[in-house]
Amino acid sequence: MPRFRVALMASAIFVSATGAASAADLPAAPLVPVTPVFSWTGFYVGANVGYGWGNSSGNMITTGLPDTFSTSGNAFVGGGQMGFNYQFGGGFVLGAEADFQGSFGSGTLTDSDGLINATVKDPWFGTIRGRIGYAMDRVLLYGTGGAVFGDAIANGTSAGIAFNDSATYWTWTAGVGAEWAFAGPWSAKVEYLYAGAPSAIPTIPGVGSVSETSHTNLIRGGLNYHF
Repeated sequence: MPRFRVALMASAIFVSATGAASAADLPAAPLVPVTPVFSWTGFYVGANVGYGWGNSSGNMITTGLPDTFSTSGNAFVGGGQMGFNYQFGGGFVLGAEADFQGSFGSGTLTDSDGLINATVKDPWFGTIRGRIGYAMDRVLLYGTGGAVFGDAIANGTSAGIAFNDSATYWTWTAGVGAEWAFAGPWSAKVEYLYAGAPSAIPTIPGVGSVSETSHTNLIRGGLNYHF
């Protein structure tokens, strides 16, 4: 074999051996941990506090004569909620939620003829709602809607007659919210709800044929624990 070919082969073997040794001496690349994408799917329970305010007005018959009335009031609220989410198609989230609230406040009821002077309260209520939203990893923006049920109490005087009565009602609600999963299974939310006129009102002596337009607003914040 010619000498120059032997020299080339020897050089190639030397270069290969040197490269392999150098590669063996290099430190291994560190493993970069991969943070898993948060999933909203699953059950959750939580608690909330908030503030509600509202007013209503309408027409009625008082002691046989046409009359108009108005109410206004506000209250602090607090309670608990439970629900279920299902995330699909990337970031879309469907869910259902139920909550039960205590209400701490009152309002007033008066009429244009000056026959009624009453205090109105809504000591407890709850909602059953669906939720639909879009999640950007740990942030969920959603719309919500469903039903409200509760108890209304009115006490005072009507045409000089004292009364105290209550009525259980149903109505509709709709709103929007945002939720942030901030640590492990914990998330925080803020939510706004609007509710319509109640299906029933307390009985007031001498009052009949009531038609009402009502506006009730609720804003609340809460914490949830996800299973």
